[in-house]
Amino acid sequence: MLWFYWRRARVGVLITGIGLGLIATLIVVAGSLGSVSQHAAAGKTMASHTGAQLRQPATNQVNAAAVSHGITLMRSAVNACRSVSYSGVQMVAWWGSDDASTYLIQVWHASGEPEVADGAGGSGGQPGAVVEPGTVAADHATAGVLSVSGWMINLMRANYLIEYAGTGSADSRSAQIVVVLRQDGSIAARYWLDSKTGLPLRREMFDTSGHLVNEGAFIDVTFGSVKPQPAAPRIAQAWSSQPTKRDLPSLRRQGWPVPEKLAGNMALVGVSMATPSSGAVLDASYSDGLSVVSVFMQRGELAGALSGWTRTEVRGQQVYSSEPDQRSLAWSADGFVYTVISDAPQATVDRVVAQLPHDRSAGLWQRVGRGLKRMGSWFDPFR
Repeated sequence: MLWFYWRRARVGVLITGIGLGLIATLIVVAGSLGSVSQHAAAGKTMASHTGAQLRQPATNQVNAAAVSHGITLMRSAVNACRSVSYSGVQMVAWWGSDDASTYLIQVWHASGEPEVADGAGGSGGQPGAVVEPGTVAADHATAGVLSVSGWMINLMRANYLIEYAGTGSADSRSAQIVVVLRQDGSIAARYWLDSKTGLPLRREMFDTSGHLVNEGAFIDVTFGSVKPQPAAPRIAQAWSSQPTKRDLPSLRRQGWPVPEKLAGNMALVGVSMATPSSGAVLDASYSDGLSVVSVFMQRGELAGALSGWTRTEVRGQQVYSSEPDQRSLAWSADGFVYTVISDAPQATVDRVVAQLPHDRSAGLWQRVGRGLKRMGSWFDPFR
């Protein structure tokens, strides 16, 4: 008897199953279309940023002489950053999809000593220090923005093509111009190096679409004797060069989840630790030779709301974004507070943030709910 009723009902069951399958498919499609529309909107906003586009046509031909001269100039810049004494003011600017921010940074350098920088304020406000989880100085990636070192050139050569591009001027001084190209021939950065000293005077950085996203430049520089400098910040522990593979297990045994590499060819180049009253803060710095990503880790949990920060989403992950420049992102996961600050293009920062740990709280039914919400918007005549 059950078999008889099953034969009569199975057509209805089959139709019902097909209907549920179609609904599930529509939910998945709705989620996908929502993501695509968000990316399309972001691309449209970025494309509307006029006056800041530069694209190098892709080519398979490499000018060996230009490459050799470009590398020589950049190595001279490394020596200049070590041996030339100078002081001055740098202007640092960022352009996002729909906003921009600028800072003035005062720098001092005595031959053979580390460069010291002090934020002079700007449209983004006065930078501060690490004081509480998620409240990290917004100028961390700006200090020494024009300085280059040997490890930076090595990473730059591994990830990019360096070429000499002619002469120009910066801060009213004659300069040699060097371009940094991606593998597809698009321009990633451009440097102006002082013709007399070799010191970097200006740097521009571009995203993969050719839009200018970051610029640092001396607006006033003096060579020679250096006036008294502010004291460099003290740290409890630091590596002056790239940490070795033996250092990472030691950090991890202490409970610090420090990755060896991050997305965008970002290699670990330095680790330092500060000990403010709120608890130890570890700063792991990553670089591809051009951009720097700093990942701050501190044990604890973020409060429900952070003053001066807004809640946002990066690749499906809930994070807090600093105001007004939105260059710092913070969240908590697995007992740690993470704060990411970088001068890298936004696409690279988004990939890095998505790669780091997050609390995976969104389950199946939450994702289904978001899909149903998007489906409902299709039939809403008021949207």
